[in-house]
Amino acid sequence: MKIGILGGTFNPPHKGHVKLGLDALKRLGLDKILVIPAKIPTHKKAEGLVSGEDRLKMCSLAFEDGVFEVSDIEIKSEKESYTVYTLEMLRKIYPKDELFLIIGSDMFLIFDRWYRYKKILEECTVCVEARDDDDSVEELKSYSKEHLGIDPDKENRVIILNVKPFPVSSTEIRQKIKDGKGVKRLLPENELEYIKNRGLYLD
Repeated sequence: MKIGILGGTFNPPHKGHVKLGLDALKRLGLDKILVIPAKIPTHKKAEGLVSGEDRLKMCSLAFEDGVFEVSDIEIKSEKESYTVYTLEMLRKIYPKDELFLIIGSDMFLIFDRWYRYKKILEECTVCVEARDDDDSVEELKSYSKEHLGIDPDKENRVIILNVKPFPVSSTEIRQKIKDGKGVKRLLPENELEYIKNRGLYLD
């Protein structure tokens, strides 16, 4: 089985995250995608971070398609949310399956600073979303060659997905909610209703 891994803070999850997952599913021929909210984000500041319980619930509302499976493996873990630890746990659950780590270009361009990144490359295939232009693809290829020693044109340990991204960030959404601006086009309706009912991101 080919399993995608889509991790992140998901604070909140939005239509861009869903699009990235579905694009990867189609391009890579995945059987399913595990959506894994981080307990303690290690690459980002955790400003305005709502509870793990709220983020798990929002993910279950945002990722409605049956190809997605929301996992609490990091939220429940005693360890920090380092990807290498998550992969070690997933390997025990899926010992014979192919794992594909799906990340955005911003995270990929600092991948050599990830904790034990070489081990990550041994455990899974890294799939990075490029912006929909040739310059973005070439930048990612160059980074992979120079910093990771991997040529995406010759090796399948790094796969570049040239797709049209959904231009939005969770930070932008949180600010819009705080300012009382509409975010209806950015979030699924049932997730937006949950955020309103819980009074999230108003502080």
